[in-house]
Amino acid sequence: MACMYELRYFDNAATTVMSESSLRTYQEVASAYIGNPSALHQKGLEAKAYLQQNRARVASLLQIGEGQLIFTSGATEANAIVLESLIWRQQKGHVILSAIEHPSVSEFARLLKHLGWSVSFLNAPGGFIRCEDLQKALTKQTRLVSLMLVNNVVGSIQDIRSLVRTVREFEKQAGGRHIHFHTDATQALGKIRFSLSELGVDSAAFSAHKFHGPRGVGMLYNANPALENLSRAGDQEGGLRGGTENLAGIAAMTTALEEAYASLDRNLGQVGEINAYLRERLGSFTILSPSQSCSPYILNLSVKPLPSEVFTRMLYDRGFCVSSGSACSNNAKQKGEGVLTAMHYHSELAKSSLRLSFSNDTTLSDAEALADAIISLYQEHA
Repeated sequence: MACMYELRYFDNAATTVMSESSLRTYQEVASAYIGNPSALHQKGLEAKAYLQQNRARVASLLQIGEGQLIFTSGATEANAIVLESLIWRQQKGHVILSAIEHPSVSEFARLLKHLGWSVSFLNAPGGFIRCEDLQKALTKQTRLVSLMLVNNVVGSIQDIRSLVRTVREFEKQAGGRHIHFHTDATQALGKIRFSLSELGVDSAAFSAHKFHGPRGVGMLYNANPALENLSRAGDQEGGLRGGTENLAGIAAMTTALEEAYASLDRNLGQVGEINAYLRERLGSFTILSPSQSCSPYILNLSVKPLPSEVFTRMLYDRGFCVSSGSACSNNAKQKGEGVLTAMHYHSELAKSSLRLSFSNDTTLSDAEALADAIISLYQEHA
């Protein structure tokens, strides 16, 4: 049944609305650059030159080398390239993941174990991975550590720099073998300030549709020349991502990212005000998002004893789009609950969790209306 109310969107951690300028760029580039960047004729050379211009613009924003930037179909593929690279290795080793990773990372554990790899999962009490837990999990057989920068369920921001330092100190003690450190930074790019060089990671994954760019395009930052994709296909993108580049999507992503960087502080202030308002207004509920070291773009709370799936449907009937967890975990039963359990939240809180996520399109009046709806629905049904 169609919603009878004006729809208000609070699921920006799942995807954001494509900005007008990003959409305009997409349309213009799709019309103007008809050649394949790998073709040797004039139209192909024009497309290749424009592709490299966009690579240079994005690399400049991220303060990385152009050769370290690989365009992909999104963060899911970028994560897969890194994890699949392990399959080439003759000698099976050990991988460390957090138990709060996005499914595009955590679901690889099954395949790796089947192929003979050992996989350890780190819990994250209150949303945070502890350096001491990582240190205890490291072994001389560890080949990869993958820990996300901003959690997509509660918004906790990991101290990746310290976690990387923990790995590097272990390397020195264990004889110097390099351990690849990857981070899924999908919920961070264009939203919070960070430096890839200062974090010290070997690779990072991003998706354009999280910062008002198009769906189906993203990036992999890779500083490890030894990384090798499982399926090379063509030699595009330095041999790490075969297939004809989505030039219009890449250009639209570049536009969206430049917009996000230009207005980052202003957007942080606006979203921070909305987050603070909802934390105070909904203070009678259990807030699952940490109060410190947390992205203001995500606020997770419990509507115990009401199941989150039921409450999200009731909110939709009132005209509000929210989530009971990550959009990807919504497609698989209890995935979002598992993340919250790994944060040491009680299962009853996990089953009743509600994720509200914001963007620069979100207004304070929208937030006020949402708070009114949550409180009234809870009073009616709890």
